[in-house]
Amino acid sequence: MNLQNSHFWTTHLYHCDHVKYLNCRIFSPASPVKAPSTDAIDIDVCSDILVKNCYLEVNDDSVVLKGGKGPWADTAPENGANERILVEDCVYGFCHGCLTCGSESVHNKNILLRRIKVGSGSNLLWLKMRPDTPQHYEYITLENIEGNITNFININPWTQFYDLKDRKDIPLSYADHVTMKNCKCECETYFNVEPNKAQYELSDFTFENLDIQAKNDGFKADAVENMKIINVNVVIEA
Repeated sequence: MNLQNSHFWTTHLYHCDHVKYLNCRIFSPASPVKAPSTDAIDIDVCSDILVKNCYLEVNDDSVVLKGGKGPWADTAPENGANERILVEDCVYGFCHGCLTCGSESVHNKNILLRRIKVGSGSNLLWLKMRPDTPQHYEYITLENIEGNITNFININPWTQFYDLKDRKDIPLSYADHVTMKNCKCECETYFNVEPNKAQYELSDFTFENLDIQAKNDGFKADAVENMKIINVNVVIEA
C-alpha cells in the first residue's frame, strides 16, 4: 500500500485493536514545499497494533501515540491508553519523531520499536510532556536501531495549546521503565532531557549496548531516578 502527499495526518486509528500495517509506504514532502502535520501513523486509544516492513517519511512524526489532552483527560470516556504496540523492521526517511508519545496522550504501555533503520530524523524517542495533562508513559523499549538522528532521546515540556482551564494545580505526569539498547546512531545530541520534577517524574531508565557519535552529550545524571547505564559508548565529535 502506498499513501502519499496527505494534507494532514496520513492515517489515524481511533479505538481500534488488532490492526496490521504491512509493507506500507507512507510519504509526504518536507521540501521544497512542506506538507505540515502529516503524521504517518497516529495510534489513538488502541491495542495490539503491528507496524512491520514499512517505509515512513513525513514532515511530522512517523509513529505517534495519542489518547487525549486536558486537565481531566484521564477521566474522559473518549480518551484512554495505547497498549501492546509493536513497530519492527521498518525504514525511516525524514521525520520529526520516529516514536512519539504525545502531544495528546494520557497513557502508553508496552510499546516496542525494534530493528529500525533511520535515514534522517529529528528525534528517535520523543516524550512530549504536557503541563496541562496527566500522562503516564511506561514500559517503552527501543532496540536494534541504526541511523542518523538529531536527538537520540528528547524529553521536555510541551506547551502547544496549553490550557489548564479552571484547574489550579499542574497534574503530575510520569515516564518509567524506558529501555534503549543495542543501538548504533549518529546524533546532534545524545541526551536532550530536561528535568522538571514539578511537572513530571522520570524513573527506571536503562541504556544498554549503545554506540553513539554525537556533537553534544547533554547527559544529566539527576534527570532520571534509577538510571542504569550498561556498556554505553558516547563519542563526542571534535
